[in-house]
Amino acid sequence: MNQALFWGSWFVSLGSTALLFFWSLPLSPFTHPGMKANEAVIIFFPVAGIRWLGLASTLFLLAITWGQYLNLEAVYAISLLIFVLVLHLFFGVINIAIMNLWLSVEPIKTRTTSAIYAGIYFGLPMFWLLLVAALKITYFPN
Repeated sequence: MNQALFWGSWFVSLGSTALLFFWSLPLSPFTHPGMKANEAVIIFFPVAGIRWLGLASTLFLLAITWGQYLNLEAVYAISLLIFVLVLHLFFGVINIAIMNLWLSVEPIKTRTTSAIYAGIYFGLPMFWLLLVAALKITYFPN
């Protein structure tokens, strides 16, 4: 059950990232000059929330497995879970701020700044997805 939930959450996060990327193709930097973001991009927020909830569940399951592997006492296992989820929340807030900067309409925004924002916006969750998958495959294959 743990494996199915982990990989199910992982693929939900990956799929929602792919969906967000597909929806972002008409925007700068993917097309030049790119469509200006309008109120229709509000649909990005619930999908981004689903992505980060899926990623949070993979991190949660990985932290539980890691705590069991290290044979931690309950207090330390709970502390590990809290630390991992607070770190996840911190990076999620950064990701939302980057998304806001990327999609906001600024007169001085260039294609380069949009590329940096989009790179961080898609790169940060992909980094976490690849990291948890590598940890799961390498250390906890069962």
